[in-house]
Amino acid sequence: MIQLKTEALKPGMVLARTVYNQQDLLLLEKGTALTKKRIWMLKTWGIDQVSIKGEGQKDEAAADEVEVETHASIEKELQAKFADVLDDPIMKEIMQAAARQLQKGLTHPDKQDETT
Repeated sequence: MIQLKTEALKPGMVLARTVYNQQDLLLLEKGTALTKKRIWMLKTWGIDQVSIKGEGQKDEAAADEVEVETHASIEKELQAKFADVLDDPIMKEIMQAAARQLQKGLTHPDKQDETT
């Protein structure tokens, strides 16, 4: 299994895990072959990366690094969007809830099958 950013996806690749959007709605099932239209749909829904079937050259450390970078990217983007209202404790809590929800959408362990 390989973790790839949506920009690196190519038609014909096969999903190793089911993909859900940020509202926990099913987008594509595990085992689905990607097409140009499906890749475009993933990008449109804001999916940053997916798991693809195949032999990867990345080890666990590299996968962890991608996850850390993704979480940092989420934090940075939310900080920019909430910059004008972070002095309000309620808005700060909303931003933190949004961050948790976005990060949950990346991993979604309760709905993703670890087998390939």
